[in-house]
Order: sequence, then C-alpha cells, then structure tokens
Amino acid sequence: MKIKTKLLWCSSLLLLATLCAQKYFSNFEGFRSSLKQCAPYKPLQLDITFSHRKECLKIVCESQSTAETHINSEDTIDEIKIRGYNASSHTLLTKDGYYLTTHRISGGINSPPRKGKTPVVLYHGHISAGASWIIQPGSRNLAFTLVDAGYDVWLANSRGTSPSQKHISLDANKDIDYWNFDMAHLSTIDLPLMIDQILQETGSEKIYYVCHSMGCAILLAGLSDVPELNDNIEASFLLAPPTHYGSNYNPIFLLFPPILGTLWQDVWIRLMGGRLNTEPWAFTTALGINTKQVCTWSFMRCGICDNLLFALFGADPEQMDYNNLPNIMRKLMDSGAIKPFLHGLQINEACAFPKYDHGSSQNILEYGSSKPPLYNMTGITVPIYVFYGENDNLVSPWDAERLRNAIPEKFLRGFYKVEWPKFNHIDFVVAKDADILVYHKIRHIIQKLEDDNVCNLRQECNSSTKSETNAEVK
Repeated sequence: MKIKTKLLWCSSLLLLATLCAQKYFSNFEGFRSSLKQCAPYKPLQLDITFSHRKECLKIVCESQSTAETHINSEDTIDEIKIRGYNASSHTLLTKDGYYLTTHRISGGINSPPRKGKTPVVLYHGHISAGASWIIQPGSRNLAFTLVDAGYDVWLANSRGTSPSQKHISLDANKDIDYWNFDMAHLSTIDLPLMIDQILQETGSEKIYYVCHSMGCAILLAGLSDVPELNDNIEASFLLAPPTHYGSNYNPIFLLFPPILGTLWQDVWIRLMGGRLNTEPWAFTTALGINTKQVCTWSFMRCGICDNLLFALFGADPEQMDYNNLPNIMRKLMDSGAIKPFLHGLQINEACAFPKYDHGSSQNILEYGSSKPPLYNMTGITVPIYVFYGENDNLVSPWDAERLRNAIPEKFLRGFYKVEWPKFNHIDFVVAKDADILVYHKIRHIIQKLEDDNVCNLRQECNSSTKSETNAEVK
C-alpha cells in the first residue's frame, strides 16, 4: 500500500501541475506563438477528462488484461515469439561506431517463413522504439497484420533506443558524447545502412517503408540528401509526419522555454546528459517502484495514466484500450537524443523543414551559410501516401497540408484524413480501431502495388488496376 500511495500522490501532483500550467502559461503561449512563422491550428488545450472513468473501471474489472500477459516479457524478440511469430535480431555497425539492432518478423502461423517475401520496414517515432509497432493485442497491430498477409517485416530501432545503445567505445549511460547526434546521422548514415542490410538479407531489390512521426522525417531527409535511397523504396506510408509542422498546439512545444540558440540550450543539454529518457523504468526507479506495476492498478489506469497521455497528445477515450494500457505505457516510450527534439522545435518555429541549426559558426562549416538550408524535396521519386489525424495536436491538418504541397505532385499518391474526429498523434499505434481506420488501407495499397509489379513482369497489366493504384490523392 505504501508504494501505491507514493505513486498516487506523485501522479496526482503531476496532473495538478499540468492543469495549473494551462492557466499559468496562457500568456506564455501567446509569447511562444509570436516567435513562430505560422499560427497554431487551435489554442493550447490540455485534454484532461474524467468523464470516462466509470466506464474505464467497468472495463478493467470485467475483463482480464491481455496486456499483463505481454508486459512480463522484457525482450521484443521473446514477445514476438510468444505471440506465435518467427523473429530474429540483426545488428549493424555504423561508420561512426554505433551498433544498430533491427528486429525481423519473417513469418507466423498464417504465413510461414519463405524466400521471396517482400520486406516492409516499420520505423518508430522519436523517444519510441520498434516495440511500439507490437503494442496492439492479438494480430491487430500493423506488424502482425502485414506478416499474416505474407510480408517480411523489419522493426527499426534507431540509435539511442534501448535495443540500439551499444557503441564501440562510448557508454550510453555515462558518456554524454554518445548522445551527440542529430537527425542527419539517422537519415544519411543509419537509414541507408539498415536498408542495405535488409536488401542483402532478403534478396529483394526494394522495400516498403511505413513510419510514424519522426520516422517519417528521417525518411524524407534521407531521400533528399541521399538520392540513391529513392531507388531502394517501392512506396512509403507516412503516419503523422512532423516535417512541416508550425501550427501544432502540443503543450510540450508551446510551453517549452525559449532557449533555442541561447547559452541555456547547451546548459540544458548537459544537465540532461544529452538524452531524453522516457522509458517507464526511468520514472518508476526514481520512486522506488517496480516498472511492471505502473498503470496495472485500476485506480492508476482510469484517471491518471490515461490522462497523462491525453494531456500530451489529445483526449480520445473511445479509442483507448484500457485493458492494454499497461502495455501501451511500457512500449510507447523509450529513449533518444535531445538534438532531434531540439530540431523539432526549430522546425516548429520555422514552419518549414530546415536542417538542424548548429549555430551560425558551425552552420557555416556544415552548410556554407550562417542559417541552415531547407531540405530539398524536389528530387524525391518514391511514391508517398500520407495519413493524418484531425485531433493530432503535434502534426495538425494544416501541417499535413504544408507537407502535401512540398511533395512532388507526381509522387504524392495518397493523402488521407483518418475517419475518426478524435484521432490523435499516438492513436496511429495505440487506438483500438487503428487496424480498421489505417492499417487495412496500407495493406490494401501494398497488395495493389504488388499485383501491379507482378503484372508488369508478365506484361499483362490491366490499365484500370494501375490507374486505381495511382489515383489515391484526396
């Protein structure tokens, strides 16, 4: 009971501070908005609600949580195997000394491993990891949906995430220099290396690429700076891509102190050790609590844990799977470097897609100018399908539109608003109906593209089938 009381008090104080912040920082929000090039889509709103608490408690009491079965598995590979799929880990060494781990799901009961399967890469968002793609129970998540449909699925884990924290000489837990990397390292070093490995392992000529949040920014940056990457990707599916956001109304971005480009930015980086650590055990260890207990108690799930997510990303209680909430909290958050986060703040203020701003003197060395240039997306030749949510406070509909206008028209093949008015940023990986609202569409498009490739090889293409695949923009 002592642990429960401690956790309840800490969580309640955090929620109280969040509620106070909305009122106290209303003037500060206006100040931050004046620094931005674009107006916010909506005013700052912390969506904390208790209207669903009674229903939540009823759901949790009536059903035994499937998530609690999964949460005991510390290892992603072990969990995938427990859930009936073939899985393996693959490690790469980058030219600057980082070891990267990808998780391969090569088959399952419905689609046994075999040669010739088309590979699909699933890339996570910032301070998340590949495990975010297996949050959903059963076969409802995107990774298993694609495996069951006959594809060879690879879960990326960018440098700095818990599966990819090894280095030839640096210790991620002790050396701040380990975390001295930005999105350019992820997009021009890590991404091409990972794709090359997958092509070699599978014997395929191309991959499909599905991404959430910053995983999409990494792709577009890579396609812009490494032109040959365009030849290796059959099509890409961008879920809430944060490349041109400037109209977001996310509390983290609106309330973050204006330290960009100041001495305080470097001070903050050093104080944080260069790292953003949102792994559940980072918080619970400080409280002396076993991480497996987080959000398993009904009083924590219904009103505390769910509201923390709602406050950060927008309330969508109808799509929250309360039985799976402990699993969501465990897999959604991981760790990452601070510089990509600061890059996101820079993008937000610029309302465009600039490269990382190192400061005037370093920019001259890196780019030949005192200010960072914009990513040049005119040379992108990969078919792109964009999905966005109406209630996404991080990548608003206006932000999605700006990206739409930046993509070469010939290669924008689909632009979709998810058909659920409360769909938020994390719903792409946690919503109960994410499979119905998003995943089935992706699988359907990939299958059409595969069918087109087969008929192209046989020179038997049906023109109506091809035109249907190439006319998805809405």
